Order: sequence, then structure tokens, then C-alpha cells
Amino acid sequence: MTTTNELLPTPTTTDDRARTGSPSGETVLRMCGAALTIGGALCIAGGTLHPIVAGKGHSVEALTSPGTPVAQTLLGLGTVLLVLGLPGMYAWLRPRLGPAGFLGTLTYLVGNIVTATGHLTVELFVAYPFASDPDTAHLIADNDNMIDSTAFMLFNTIGGLVMLAGMGLLGASLLRNRAVPRWIAVLTLLGMVGFFLPIPATAGLSGFIYEAPRGIAVAALGVLMMRRPRGLRRWAARP
Repeated sequence: MTTTNELLPTPTTTDDRARTGSPSGETVLRMCGAALTIGGALCIAGGTLHPIVAGKGHSVEALTSPGTPVAQTLLGLGTVLLVLGLPGMYAWLRPRLGPAGFLGTLTYLVGNIVTATGHLTVELFVAYPFASDPDTAHLIADNDNMIDSTAFMLFNTIGGLVMLAGMGLLGASLLRNRAVPRWIAVLTLLGMVGFFLPIPATAGLSGFIYEAPRGIAVAALGVLMMRRPRGLRRWAARP
């Protein structure tokens, strides 16, 4: 006598969802859209408020000036919401994205999980308390890297390049396939370029330039997801 284990069917009907209490697919996509919209706005706010003193944003003076740790907290919360919303965004856009769009979304997601969250974790929970304590303030590096470590510098630099490549691939795919309005695709394509522009670090301006393009693009995608959770038809200009 043999015994087989039968898998339970995946609930798909409205009655099944009501019985299990699980949200519908459209509800999940709207939640992901809300996460992207709020996350994009928080990142813009956090980047704009991020203190910069004497051209440095991660020196002892910057880490102990007004705006810290509020700015870093906003950036951290925004990054977490981006990570939560990006998988839903890909599911929503998948019919209009090719391999480049998949690779771009995956790369941008990994970059946020590994680099952005890693950098902000060190800044919030290591660099800030160390800088605030006179006995440990000397441990903060003078090179604006927080930690005087080549490995940490490479971690930030390579991670930033990964995120740049991810947004670039995603934006190019959105633009090529006309998946969303052109201005959103262009902002996505250029979303990370600000981080690599040779502009002087200026309080209230540099952070906005760094965060605004990608923050606006991500927030706009989130709004579209909330408005049209079933997906958009190919976006084409009216004749």
C-alpha cells in the first residue's frame, strides 16, 4: 500500500480569499505601489535634509549637526519601503519588460538590499553614536567614508555602480518598450547619475540632486500601480 501526499490547491477565487483572509493580487500590488510612493518621498526628504559640513556628509561634524539622525532615519525607512515594493513593481511591469528590465530590477533591488541598507545601518547605528561620544569620535575617518577601510570604500563604490547599472537597465527597458509615460522612463534611466556628477557637496542641494530623480521616478511608478493595479497597456503618444 502506497501513500501519496497531495498538495493543497492554491486559493484563487474570491470565496477562497475570504475564507483564508489573504489579500487579492490587486490589493498586494496597490500596497507595493504605496510602498514605492512613500519610499521615494522619504528618500528625497532624507537626502535633502542630510547634513553636509565643510563639503563632507560623514565627518564627525556632519554626524553631530542638526538633521542627524532624522535624515538618515528617513533614508533608511525609504530604502526599506523600496525593497518591499520593487518585487511587486516587477510583477506589475513584467508583461512589458524584457530581459534587460528583469536584470535591471534585480540588480537595483540587490543594490538597495546590500549597499544602501548596509551603508545606512553603519551610519545610523555605528558612525552616529561613535561621533556623538567624545571618547570614540576619533574613530570616524577623516576621508568622509565613516570607516577608514578600503573594503568599506569599495563596498560603497561598487554597490553604487551596481545600483546605477540596475536603474539604467530598467529605465532603458521602460523607454524602449513604452511601458510607462516617457518622462518616468527617462527619470528612471538617469536616476542614479547624480551620485557620480562632479558637483560640490552642498547642504540642502546635493542630497536633493542625488535622491530626487530616482525618488520621483519610483514614486510615480507607485502611483501608477495604485491607480492601475491590473497593468497598463503599452504607453504610446496619441496621433
